[in-house]
Amino acid sequence: MDEKNYAVDVLIIGGGIHGAGCAQALASRGYSTILIESGQIGHGTSSRSSKLIHGGLRYIETGQFSLVRKSLRERATLEKIAPDLIHSRQFLLPIYRRNRLKRWQLILALCIYSLLGGLRKNTRFKRLSKTEQNNLTGLKKDDLIAVYQYWDAQTNDLALTQAVIHSAKQYGCQVFEQTTFIKASQLTNKTIHVEARQSQQAVNIDCQLLINAAGPWIENVQAQIDFAQPGPDIDLVQGTHLEYDQVISDEIFYLESPDDHRPVFIMPWQGGTLIGTTEVQHQDNPASSQPTESEIHYLKKVLFHYFPTYQGQFIQAWSGLRVLPKQPQKTSVRRFAKQARETVLHVDNSYSPQVISIFGGKLTAYRATAKSVADLAAKRLGRAKNLADTSIIPLQSTQK
Repeated sequence: MDEKNYAVDVLIIGGGIHGAGCAQALASRGYSTILIESGQIGHGTSSRSSKLIHGGLRYIETGQFSLVRKSLRERATLEKIAPDLIHSRQFLLPIYRRNRLKRWQLILALCIYSLLGGLRKNTRFKRLSKTEQNNLTGLKKDDLIAVYQYWDAQTNDLALTQAVIHSAKQYGCQVFEQTTFIKASQLTNKTIHVEARQSQQAVNIDCQLLINAAGPWIENVQAQIDFAQPGPDIDLVQGTHLEYDQVISDEIFYLESPDDHRPVFIMPWQGGTLIGTTEVQHQDNPASSQPTESEIHYLKKVLFHYFPTYQGQFIQAWSGLRVLPKQPQKTSVRRFAKQARETVLHVDNSYSPQVISIFGGKLTAYRATAKSVADLAAKRLGRAKNLADTSIIPLQSTQK
């Protein structure tokens, strides 16, 4: 069997948004970097999100203020460096008499959201007038108390991931797609030997630092690093979305499911409408993730509960997996609602890490996560020539 051999400072396993972000952050600091991806860049979980760049209004309820503040700050940064990829959107929050959260609670959450966003123009909110409310075509008006409008953003998650990878390549990162990680072992105190395979060709990579950014496959990868410490226990949580062929509105609706009161978004997407998401525990191989009939029924019920006269045709359903730190077992139908969304960076040695594993994380905060990883990397690799700051590197879509 033919083989290729490489020696670099850093090897990254996983070509989703977090792997891409780490590749850009490390390469732009001057570290020699290789990223390997078993499939195609960005075609896993990172292309199956809700397509939102947002602070996370719902995390106000669970007191995750630092996460919201960081995400709003990152949203503002991305709007500046990627205006062709990040699109500011009006979000509409209808309040009905039977909502789980009362009007005063939602107003308080919107006030806190605005404060955490620095009271900038695009973090402020307002109540729609009766005329504006009545002009919301198709929206269920029975028991409607008020509608509030606030701002967040939307993106093409696949295009964003590919743009970040393109930027990483411009700073010298080598990217190998269709390359499967096999195992990693420690050669010396300074060198890690990684075995991978690309088609029928063996790929051997010696590095000083290994980054596990494999998303839902993170535990599988961790188990094949013979000197790595086990990471935190996790839940794999499946989120399903539905696509329809007709646009409901140019705005994004933030709604409560009539069944379990979870938040569900209904938004414009590629000339049609996108509805999501669900939260269902997934216990099988990550590759087997598929929308279930109950998830599809759940989301259709939300859609037609709030837009009973909608005439759009169903196109498809798809699902992705999120990694969440495991919580004590709950029996509530909203069992995942209070689980922390903060990213966990698991290291084998906080003073000079050889392996950094990224558990969880939000699309919006990928750049901040990558910066934290690069800061940890410097403890082992030493301070590299800082070629660029990712907060000011422009990102442009590579899609035609």
